[in-house]
Amino acid sequence: MDLIGCIRRGPATLGWSEMPWLMRKGAFFSALFVALLLLFIPLSIVNLGDYQVNGRHVTGPYFLTHVYPWLLPLMVLLAAIAYGYWTERLWARPLPLVFWFGVDLMLLFEVVTGDVTRGDAFSYAAWGAAYVVVAWWYCYRKETVARYYQALASARGGRMTSAGG
Repeated sequence: MDLIGCIRRGPATLGWSEMPWLMRKGAFFSALFVALLLLFIPLSIVNLGDYQVNGRHVTGPYFLTHVYPWLLPLMVLLAAIAYGYWTERLWARPLPLVFWFGVDLMLLFEVVTGDVTRGDAFSYAAWGAAYVVVAWWYCYRKETVARYYQALASARGGRMTSAGG
C-alpha cells in the first residue's frame, strides 16, 4: 500500500472535507507532537542535545527515564486522537475532553504542591473550567461536529448514543 497516497486520501468513510476544521487540525497536530516526542527518544539515548529537569541540566538518558514516563500518557492520548480522527472512529469524540481534563489535573497538582500563588490558583480554576466547558460544547453541541458524527454513524450503519459512540 502506498503510504503517501494513504496520507493524502485521509479518512475513507466521509473524508477530510466533511471533518470539521478544528478536528482536522487536532488530528494533524496530535500526530505531529507524538512524532516529535518519539524523535527525541533516540536523541536522548545517545545524549545528543541539552536536557533540563526543573531548571537543572541533566543527561539525555536521565531525562528519558525521568520525564518520558510522565509524557507517556500524553503521547498515548494524542496518538489516540490522531488515530481516532484519521480512521473516523466514534470513540474519538470525547478524547479532547480527556486531554483538557488532564491539563486540569496538572494545574491542580501545581496548586496542591504550592507552586502557584492563591491568585494564580483562582485563575487556574476559572480557566480550567472554561476550556473544559468549551471543549464539551465543541465536541457535543457545535452544529458542524454534531452533524459530522451523525453522518459518520449513519455511514457506518449505527446510531449515535448519548455518549457519542
